Parts: sequence; C-alpha cells; structure tokens
Amino acid sequence: MSRRALTLALVAAFLIPTLLLAWIGLGSLRQEAERTSARYSGQAEALGQTVRLELERLLSELRAGRGPIEPLVLRYGSDGTWLGETLESKRADAPADPALAAELAGEIDRLQAKGDLKGAVERTREIAAKSDSASLSAWALEACAALLDQLNLRTDARAAREELIARFGAERDSRGLLRSLVARRSLLASEVEPTDALLALCGDAAADYSALSETASAEFLRQLRADLGERIGSSDEVQLAELERIDRLDAARARLRIWLASSREGPADWVARGAPGSAAIFVATAPLIPSANPSSMEAPIESTLAGDGVFLAAIERQGDEWRGGAMELDRAFVRALSVSAQDAAVRSLGFVATIESRAGSAAATVARLDLGPPLGDFAIAVRGGDLEAFAAGERKRFALLGGLIALAILTAVIGAWLTLRAVSREVEAARGREAFVAAVTHELKTPLAAIRLFAEMLERGDVESPKVIEFGTRTVREADRLARLVDSVLDLARIEHSGTVLAGQPVELRKVAVAAIAIVGNYGRESGFEIELAVGGEGLAIRGDVDALTRAVVNLLENAIKYSERGQPIEVTLAQREDGDVEIAVLDRGRGVPEADRQRIFEAFQRLGSEMTRDRPGVGLGLALVKKIAAAHGGRALCEGRAGGGSRFVLILPMAAKVQP
Repeated sequence: MSRRALTLALVAAFLIPTLLLAWIGLGSLRQEAERTSARYSGQAEALGQTVRLELERLLSELRAGRGPIEPLVLRYGSDGTWLGETLESKRADAPADPALAAELAGEIDRLQAKGDLKGAVERTREIAAKSDSASLSAWALEACAALLDQLNLRTDARAAREELIARFGAERDSRGLLRSLVARRSLLASEVEPTDALLALCGDAAADYSALSETASAEFLRQLRADLGERIGSSDEVQLAELERIDRLDAARARLRIWLASSREGPADWVARGAPGSAAIFVATAPLIPSANPSSMEAPIESTLAGDGVFLAAIERQGDEWRGGAMELDRAFVRALSVSAQDAAVRSLGFVATIESRAGSAAATVARLDLGPPLGDFAIAVRGGDLEAFAAGERKRFALLGGLIALAILTAVIGAWLTLRAVSREVEAARGREAFVAAVTHELKTPLAAIRLFAEMLERGDVESPKVIEFGTRTVREADRLARLVDSVLDLARIEHSGTVLAGQPVELRKVAVAAIAIVGNYGRESGFEIELAVGGEGLAIRGDVDALTRAVVNLLENAIKYSERGQPIEVTLAQREDGDVEIAVLDRGRGVPEADRQRIFEAFQRLGSEMTRDRPGVGLGLALVKKIAAAHGGRALCEGRAGGGSRFVLILPMAAKVQP
C-alpha cells in the first residue's frame, strides 16, 4: 500500500469514529435538554405537591382538634347546637330611673358651665352617698374623681376612684366597659413604676372582653396593650413572658369571639345538615376591631389577601356530637407555604409558591395545582425559578459525575501505587525485623556469655576474693544490660498497644535527669565518659510517667555513649521553650547524624549502615522507644546537628506546672 493510501486510511480511521461520537454526543445533548426541562417542571410540581400535602395534613389535624398552630376547638350537637366554650356578653346596667340619671347629669353639666366645680363635686358626692342605684352611684364617683382632677385635688380624686373600685367593681358604663378598669388605669398614671400593675390590669381587661360588640372594651385593651409594648424593655424577660401569656389568651378569645359571632349564620346550619365534606370555610360576618396584640386576628379584613377574615373548619362525628377544630385560613396558608420554603428546590432554583384564587391569572406559572374541597376556590401556583441556572446546574452535575469517574480511576491508580508502596515497606520492615532478630540475638548472647563465664569461674572456686567482687559487679552490670534490652522491647510494645503512658502524675524533669544519669553513670565512666547536668531548669514539670521518661533519657544517654569517641563530654540540659513547652536535651560530640537520616533513626529497627559493617552494638529500638514515649506524653523527639560536630537529641514535652525544687 502506498504512503498516500496509508495516510488516507489513518485519517479515515480517526475521522469516522470522531464524527460518530460527535453525532451521538449531539443527540445525547438534545435528549438531555428535554430531560432537563422535564425535571425542571417536575421540581416545580413537587413543590406544589408539598404545599398541598401540608394543607391536607392541617385538615386532618383540625378534625382531631389539634395542629401546629393552636386551633379553635369546635363542639356541636347533632342538630347544630353549639356545645363548646362560650363567652358571656357584658351588658351595661341601666340606671334605676333613666329620667333621673339624665336630670342629674344635666345638673352637673350646668354647674360646670357656671364654673362652680366645687359645687359639682359636692353634688356628685351627695348622689354617690344617697342614691339607691349602684349604677348611678358608680357614675357619680367617676364624675367626682374627674372634677377633682380639674381642681388639682389629686389625693381626693384618688380616694374617689379607690372607693369606686372597692364598692362598685362590677358596674359598667353605658358602653359596657367596667368603670373599675378605667379607675385603675387612672390611678396607675401617677405611679413611678406601674408596669407590673399595668400587666395585671391588661390581663383582667382581656379576660373581661367577651363579645365583638364591646367596642369600648376592645379600644381600652388596645390602648393599654400599646402602652405596655412601649414600656417593657427587651431585657426584662419576666415581664415579656407575662405579656406574651396575656397575648396568647387574648388571641384565643379573639378567635372564639369571631367564631361565635359567625357561627350563628353558617357553621351551625352546616353541622345541622350533617357537615357535608367534613370540612368547610366560613367568612367572618362581624366587623373586626383593630388590636395592638400581635397574636390577635382582630384587625380589618384585607380582601386582597387570600384567606384573610376566613375560617377553615374541619369536624368529625363522635357519638351524638360533632367535634373538630377551626383556624384562620390565612394562617393555614402561611403555615403550608412556610413548610414548602424548606424544600431544596426553593433554595436552589428560586421557586416561589403562592396560594391564590383559582380564577386568577395562570400567566408566568411553572406549575399550577388546583385544590379540592373545601378549598376548591383556590389553587397553588409556582412561579419564579431560573431554567438557565437549572440547566447549568444539570451540566455541572454531569461534569461532576464525569469528574468523579475520572477521580475513581485516579484513585484506583493511586491505590495500586500505595499498595505497592505498602508492600515495599512491609518487605523493608520484614528485612528490618530480620536484622532486629539478628541484632537481638547478638545483644542477648554477649551478656549471657559474659554472665556464664563469670558464673563458671566462680563455680570452680579458683577465683581470688578481690576478683569475686569484680566478677559479681560485672555480672550484675551484664544482667542490667540484658534487663534494659528486654525492658526496651516490652516498653515499646506496651506504648504501641495503649497509645499513652499509664501514669499521669506531676513529674519534675530535673529529678528524671538525675535518675537517668545515676543509672548510666557507672557504664559511662567505664567507657571513658563523664555526664554533666547543666545548671538551671529547676521547677520545670510535666504530667506523665516518671519511669517511662527516665527510660527515654537513659536511652538517649546510652546512644550518646555508644556513638561518641572515648573522653568526649556528654551534657544534659533542661529549659523552657518560647512556646511554653519544656525540653530535656542530651548533647554529645559524636559522629553526628546526616540531616537526611534524622527522622528515620527514630523508627523501630532503623540503624545507620548495615548489620555487616556497623561497629557499634544495638538493635534499633532505643530511639524508637524515645519517640513513642514523647508522643505518649503529647510531645515529640528530634535530632539536631551541633556546630563543631556531634548531635543534640531533644525531648519536647508540654509543661504541666512549676513545682518548687
């Protein structure tokens, strides 16, 4: 085949699969765009379903007389008779003689018009004292107090009001408002700190307010509540809690007042007909009165708001009665919509769900769900959202999926590499353990051989007396050497198993250093070394295990003796670091450690050089044990070079406290 034909074949082999993949990719993108649009609409419909399900749940809870928003409990007889809680309507007590009351009021007005306020006061006092009508006497005392205020006779005015409260606490004015409530409010105007008394007055006024027709009571309570709202600071939790309690009770009675005013026309007839559908909505038939209570629904009806001024009622038959609950429809809508706002689609796509009249416009809605009875006049509309952002999110999701696949492949590759590396390390560790076994065997044989030799010589009895002491001393030394080797292996295993030291008592570092020097001192002197403890470091202490710390310092000293030339100084120093930790360091003038190996020498079984070429005995456990002990105390161990040669091995430990030396 010619070069030209070969080139064309290679181009075709590359181009044809590329075009095929591009065609498949374009088709997939087109299908994905359609699926994206469908998923977008599905998200909006799911949001609408969330709202509808919440409304259905609210209806179910209303039938049981409960719910997340405290409902009005309904109770009817089978014939529609109201059996639930009632509120007695307070009526103004008519004077015993209306003509006489009008005549006396006119007389007081004439005296005031002439400027004879004192004469008006005397006349009202006379009426209060001599009248047989409690209503007329209460009116006279109220008028008397007002006249005394005009004369600036505050003490006398206060006495008149106190007499009114004491004698005629249940008497009402022509509007139905208790005169005693007004008198109490007037008395509190002169108090320095009247808030607690005003709270008590507000509670009594709220409990007395029973019917929607009592407009005077409603206005009195509104003004009193507004005054309290201004007086009570946000920091007085006790007064705020009491005001909230009064508000809750007032709001519950407000719903009951409105329901009772409306139930005479609609709900009772509905129940008498068997409560078809077991749920219905009713419009409040009485005009609502503005209230300063934020929990109360007694405010003018906003006809533009869906559900405002409307009750949603749901009941079920229980024996000879109908029982259930009712709540304001707008509160039910707000509850359902607030639950839907927790949906992830609302946060990520910007959807907004509303409940509106079914006859409203469906323009710009992504999804629309009609509600069933009793909310058949309403529909759930889902608007807003950003299709482009949703599509971008979907593309990002697919890109993320592809990235995850690539990451999985990369992870597999890295995992394989790490596995190979772990196997390599395990092989290296196995070799280290083999070297350790060989070194331990050698280290064990040397003291055992010496002990056996001394024992055999002593057994034969041909050793002179001075030599007996020398052989005994050397036997003890070799036994100590053997014991330290065994202790090192056991300590390393113990710390690796538990991860922490066993003891946790305050330990003074200077005592640890002195104990370690005492243990190694004879061995050091025989090897030609003097170990010096530097001045300073008194009072430095940590919390830990004194035996483990002593073992660590002993290992550092033995390491310094082992790798230093005979006669070189070895020094132990104690100091507090700038970061607050403390350190105990062993300084030598030995051969030193290359910088690249300063971390590796603290690993178990790690020694510089090879077992065949090393000129110093050891098994590679001493520094590993030092590192483990430091870590078990929350510290660390490190090796540093020294100017002029040698090494500085340091134990850095967190300081516990300063103790007196």
